[in-house]
Amino acid sequence: MRRLFVKALSLAAAGSILLAGVLGCTLKPGEHPDKLTYKLPTVLTVPLGETIPGTDIRYEEHDEDGAYLILAGKRALKRKGDSVTWEGEPVPGGKVNLDLRVVWFNEQSVHLAGTAQVVVTGVSPASEPPITTSPIKYSGAVAYSLAKGAYIPGTNLTYVGEEEQGAALGGLAEDEYPYRHAGDSVVWEGRLRDDVHIKLELRVIQYSERILRIGGLVTLWLGGT
Repeated sequence: MRRLFVKALSLAAAGSILLAGVLGCTLKPGEHPDKLTYKLPTVLTVPLGETIPGTDIRYEEHDEDGAYLILAGKRALKRKGDSVTWEGEPVPGGKVNLDLRVVWFNEQSVHLAGTAQVVVTGVSPASEPPITTSPIKYSGAVAYSLAKGAYIPGTNLTYVGEEEQGAALGGLAEDEYPYRHAGDSVVWEGRLRDDVHIKLELRVIQYSERILRIGGLVTLWLGGT
């Protein structure tokens, strides 16, 4: 069976979400949060006869009336614009809430778009190569405003403050250059907890002595193989 991958909408489409995150509340110094919530604009394609990984949503049949999906074990007729929702915990500590609409369908596949909210509890970030073989994959835009001393969520990186060489980051490897200027990248790979892996591909938007604003893409994998 082919693996299905949930894909994010384009960065252009998600720009308003990124901006809203930057203008939101500033994260303050302290310990890692035990709980992280990601609300990601999401599109996905489900081939006929297959199931969305981690869920029981299956594209069962297509005829002139519409697309027939299996939802919670029941057969549901869906047409363009109809809702498709699901909530569950594909892995312990990784809860997913899908709020989707049917975009279009044919005899090969059904295309859905909306949001995927992923709530991870028991968070304890560790830097390591992420396991990326899981078919349960979500990706989208994130943005953060960090006070001096605060962690970038989902990482062990902190904002040390503005120095002559640029924005200084803490929590990097000893041999890694810690300074960034506006537009520079910050990449983090690791795990949030058992069976929840993360990659952050961020860029510095703005910084001062007190605040670092940073945004980009997050990718989450739930489960292993």
